[in-house]
Amino acid sequence: MKKFLYVLLPFAIVSPAGAGEFVYDYSAVGGAFYGYSEFSKHIRHYKHHNTPSYLEVFSSAGYEFDADTSLMINADAQIAGAKEVEDYNHGDWGENVYVTLQSHYGDVSVGQVYNAAYQMAVGAPSVGYFKANNSPITDFLANPNWQRNSKVTSYRTLNSTYLNTDADAMKISYTTPEFYGTKAAFSYTPDSYSKAGLLNKDSAYEHKSSYAAGLYNLSDFGYFEAESSLGYAYNRKNNQEVSAGLSLYRKGWTLGGSYRKSFTSGSDYALAGTSENGLPAYYDGFRKGDAYNVGLSYEIGPFKTGVTYFASAADKTADKNKTVTFANRFAFNKYAAVYAAAAWSEYKSEIEGKNNGTAVICGLEFNI
Repeated sequence: MKKFLYVLLPFAIVSPAGAGEFVYDYSAVGGAFYGYSEFSKHIRHYKHHNTPSYLEVFSSAGYEFDADTSLMINADAQIAGAKEVEDYNHGDWGENVYVTLQSHYGDVSVGQVYNAAYQMAVGAPSVGYFKANNSPITDFLANPNWQRNSKVTSYRTLNSTYLNTDADAMKISYTTPEFYGTKAAFSYTPDSYSKAGLLNKDSAYEHKSSYAAGLYNLSDFGYFEAESSLGYAYNRKNNQEVSAGLSLYRKGWTLGGSYRKSFTSGSDYALAGTSENGLPAYYDGFRKGDAYNVGLSYEIGPFKTGVTYFASAADKTADKNKTVTFANRFAFNKYAAVYAAAAWSEYKSEIEGKNNGTAVICGLEFNI
């Protein structure tokens, strides 16, 4: 049911029979888009014409002891350009380096990966580049509640129904073997700071460690298949989070959705005013709030189409987000695809006001 954007191209150096083998895999996916946007006129310095682009490279090398046991070193890299509108990435490089050990007893990973609950989560279906969570529509319509650059970090609402507070910060995770279509997983993050996360190096939290647990199930009922997930995260002295998701699949149709609740307790650290270096503590709002998404997609041959809805809100402020995306993808072959999409968004921020608008988007994707 889950589709990957990239195609793996394996190369192997084979050792003598029965001694296992060294393996190396790599893949890459990139895209470039053009979009025209209409938005609230008072929003500062944003453009009607936008041309975001991205490139992701995935690589791994290691040793396969047998069909079920392997030790791999993985190195991934991401870069995005021409993203002035979202005020969120500005073309910076990102990287993930991690080690995975797969065996009969389960899988262990150490390094820069998303937590176990995030990796197991299911929800609204995506159409390639266009997904409901952490929506790329902010490349075309600015969201005043989600900002990250060298001057301001702002997460006033949750940007995902998956548990991504610690994002791809360094962590250790364990996933159990599958049992009747069910797996469980656990993660520990010593320091939740990650450029992609909701916490950041300028936050004044006393503790930034995080724990997460996830549960995943895939069931075939004959008439349809169902994926489901549950997640829980304890971000020490920061907040707690729960999530749940469900996805149903039948004959090319996928219907899915998910929900996330973030809350605090009396022992959690109270952040107010400014951070240690004087920046406003804008990013505190996400600690108490919720988010949900729902979507429907259909895939037939090289064509996939889908519509998704995402909404999030902070409990004690008027900060809210709503986004509807209708996206289409047609694959010419396994190396190239074309996109056409339309989106409507409404963002409300107590600090910067309201931005709503529409965007019409087209673009290309390439896979290696």
